[in-house]
Amino acid sequence: MTFEEMQKDFIVRRKGSLALPLTGVIVYSTAALLSLCVDPVRHNLVLALCFWAIMPVGLFVGRLRGEEMRNVETNPLFDLSAKARVMALATWAIHIPVWIYAPTLFPITVGIGFALHWIVFSWTTGHPVGFIHLGMRIVFVLCTWHLFPANRMGAVAAGVALAYAISLAQLCTIDWRVRFNLDRDPRWA
Repeated sequence: MTFEEMQKDFIVRRKGSLALPLTGVIVYSTAALLSLCVDPVRHNLVLALCFWAIMPVGLFVGRLRGEEMRNVETNPLFDLSAKARVMALATWAIHIPVWIYAPTLFPITVGIGFALHWIVFSWTTGHPVGFIHLGMRIVFVLCTWHLFPANRMGAVAAGVALAYAISLAQLCTIDWRVRFNLDRDPRWA
């Protein structure tokens, strides 16, 4: 299989990869809303719990959409995608000490850290959406953290949800059919 065939296969099996940003909108919006009714002392716990809900919620959303998300032996891009998420999860080695020793900075590290795997997503799909997403996350997280000191976690979570919503809209407007000549592929419906 050529690299372009692997990219096409990845997009077809993932049905445009909408589960990832859709899950981000759901989970981070939930964190933002919970920040309004949970004691601020518990905000970092709420953010951590919502973060760890991303994987199971994402798998559920992906199944509902019919996306293939598991490691598929015939296409190494699925394995690369999984390894990129593990790479981003490794940033918890940074998040935990920050949570303990500099808890006000915790929303920044969590808000930006898990966006790192979007770079690999951009390379995998041949589209800059992942670079754009990471850039938005950095700007939105830092701006909201500074602008809303009374509820930094909620503001950062809302900023991350906004970045996911914009990425979702971008992914919905990419014409994968033209990009990878999918009109002849019966799997693309």
